[in-house]
Amino acid sequence: MKVVFFGLTALVLVGCVATAPAAPVRPTDTPVAIAAAVTGIPALPAATAATQTPLPASAPITPTLAPSPTAPPTPTPLSLTIRRQIFTEVWTTISEHYLYPDFRGIDWTAVRTEFEPQSEQAATDAVFYQLLAAMVTRLGDGHSRLLPPHAAQRQDELSSGHEEQVGIGVLALPLHDALLIQHVFPDSPAQRAGLRPRDRIVAIDGLFYADADIQGPESSQVRLTVVRPGAESRDIVITRRRVEGRIIPTARRLPGEIGYLNVTTLWVSDMDRQVSAALASIVAPRPLRGLILDLRSNPGGWRSVLTGILSHFTSGVVGSFTNRKEDTPLRIDPNGRPDLRGLPLVVLIDGGTASYAELLAAVLQSQAGAVVVGTPSAGNTETIYSYELTGGARLWVAQEGFKLAGGNSLEGVGVQPDVAVLDDWTRFSERDDPVINAAMRLLAPSAGGK
Repeated sequence: MKVVFFGLTALVLVGCVATAPAAPVRPTDTPVAIAAAVTGIPALPAATAATQTPLPASAPITPTLAPSPTAPPTPTPLSLTIRRQIFTEVWTTISEHYLYPDFRGIDWTAVRTEFEPQSEQAATDAVFYQLLAAMVTRLGDGHSRLLPPHAAQRQDELSSGHEEQVGIGVLALPLHDALLIQHVFPDSPAQRAGLRPRDRIVAIDGLFYADADIQGPESSQVRLTVVRPGAESRDIVITRRRVEGRIIPTARRLPGEIGYLNVTTLWVSDMDRQVSAALASIVAPRPLRGLILDLRSNPGGWRSVLTGILSHFTSGVVGSFTNRKEDTPLRIDPNGRPDLRGLPLVVLIDGGTASYAELLAAVLQSQAGAVVVGTPSAGNTETIYSYELTGGARLWVAQEGFKLAGGNSLEGVGVQPDVAVLDDWTRFSERDDPVINAAMRLLAPSAGGK
């Protein structure tokens, strides 16, 4: 079975539940099974052993998430035979399916010679999986990775939407100097404390945010230093509790009959249906004269979400996925409702716009006449396939590239904006956001100059 994934989220889930209807299909036939027919990975962060230090916005960010309140049971240690089997599965799968035949200049046989004895001699299973992860990281593509069993299980919980955390109830984007709040969940401690999107958490209990933990026991308190655009920093004390929530797109009408749709991730498996509902809600009162689609810091997600959103704006073959064996066209059916083909469209991007979000912006730019505003996107556009390993670990392999209908690839290049706006939008309120304001000016003629 095959799960096609595109990008990892850069968001931090801070005490919430994200609900998504469909759980990933599990393989039942072979120890290393390519997952099938599904496209992407849900838009929530996987609990990996990766660093919690934020990376530059232009690089794919490995997400961080506090551990589940209930510790998993201690697994039975792997035998040497099973370790050898898992190692062979990882190395062989990459050897047979990796997108780049030259392994990006890496001698993959030499890598095996280096890591195989180390993996057999690893003192613990945790060290064994760390070595496998380090081996995969040698590929250096920013997408391929290995998840140990507990992280793979955590990923499934998140993708299924059945997740509960103790915290304050926000979804935040890690920046180099702060956590930028993107979502505040209803009836959460954060909402009750007056936090809102665009607030920046710069310190936790007096420590730099990356050196402290926003999670903690239920009913415990955490002191946050928060900066709101245009205001002085302030301290807020919040009592943690269990919070449930859902990641949804933000949609509203702006002056001049211009619609605004903010989609922070494509990694929620029903985000395309949510977007359809959001678009329907803003066109219902009266027709729009233009639309702003905000994809800034959107890290990508499911292919089905990509195609579902595109179906509102374009149709036909818009590009092709390519691997070592064949090319597969990306065909968009014109079934999106509401049908917004021909509507003046501005797409907002930045260096954190990655993977399928980049494809979304690029296809709209090249096929739907959208004007792209902001800064160049990440240029990290391989499609990853999921392989289930013996023992419950999961391997993600960069297995496909993408070319636009004209033959251009975005890998290493990214989507180039038609109108560059270099200001750091994360430091502005939405009203003063220079990128949104540039988009409004572009759409003003279509909005009757209002």
